[in-house]
Amino acid sequence: MTQHPPSDGRLDLTPPLDAGDVAFLTGFSRHAGRVARIWPGQPAVPAPWVPCADGCCLVLVPTRASPEAAGQWLRFLIAEFLGTTHRVDGWVDVPGPVGRSSTLLIVEAGEVFEGDLGDAARLGSTR
Repeated sequence: MTQHPPSDGRLDLTPPLDAGDVAFLTGFSRHAGRVARIWPGQPAVPAPWVPCADGCCLVLVPTRASPEAAGQWLRFLIAEFLGTTHRVDGWVDVPGPVGRSSTLLIVEAGEVFEGDLGDAARLGSTR
């Protein structure tokens, strides 16, 4: 299994995806010259997640990510494709648009939790 640096916009997948699954999930993301895969119930925006080439993690593509899209797509991918055969774990800081704080996505055993980092910083400073 490939090891990536922690907290670099990746979520761990256990066991790793095989090559066919990597290609399938990559199809939900937009690429020049290719039409993105469409699936019933998927979020309306392009997928901000792609699997790494080794299939051991999901990588957040920052130019396609908004906090809302990242959480929606992650829940969709886990519910539709990953939840019964792969464990998804880790955390990712999703930058917000200008003037808005980042969102922290935490995934543990396929459960997705979201938190506004601006709120956490404010709470920590009042103690």
